[in-house]
Amino acid sequence: MDSIYYTDHLVLKILDPSWAPSVLNFYLINRSHIEPWEPLRPNNFYTSNHQRSVLAAEQQLLLNNQAVRYYIFEKSNTHKIIGSVNFYHIKRSPDNTCKIGYKLASSKLHKGYATEAISFLIPRIFHDYNLYRIEADIMKDNLPSIHLIERLNFHLEGITRGGFEICGRREDHLKYSLLYTDI
Repeated sequence: MDSIYYTDHLVLKILDPSWAPSVLNFYLINRSHIEPWEPLRPNNFYTSNHQRSVLAAEQQLLLNNQAVRYYIFEKSNTHKIIGSVNFYHIKRSPDNTCKIGYKLASSKLHKGYATEAISFLIPRIFHDYNLYRIEADIMKDNLPSIHLIERLNFHLEGITRGGFEICGRREDHLKYSLLYTDI
């Protein structure tokens, strides 16, 4: 996969550790919007040093073909992160699968940006990593995420009971999948 892509309205870019202050700024601005849907954060999560370490780890995962995260920017402001799309737990043969995660700034909701970014990246991840299946795990009450993933033609497979610890509590998640043959 390329390190940068351009869509109609967005720039999708893999970032290096020098972007840590920008990533931190994204999380600080969107903290109350993002935290209800994610695991508890370590005490140092909201520091540039931690974000620098995360970006370095993401680069290593990319080099090992285990994960790739694209940060989302508007074309009109290529210095301010507005979200990210992460393909992770990439498994090769015989599974040929990965999981998808995504987040978008609260100020950029309902503009079609998440749909634009994800729909652009999905065919590339299928092709470049020779995958057959992408999975999405979504909390049952995260209706915007459910609507997004269903719009992208993911199919509901069932419920993963107590599947993930979110905000310190085990939460059931809906399991969705998209097959290469679905696109």
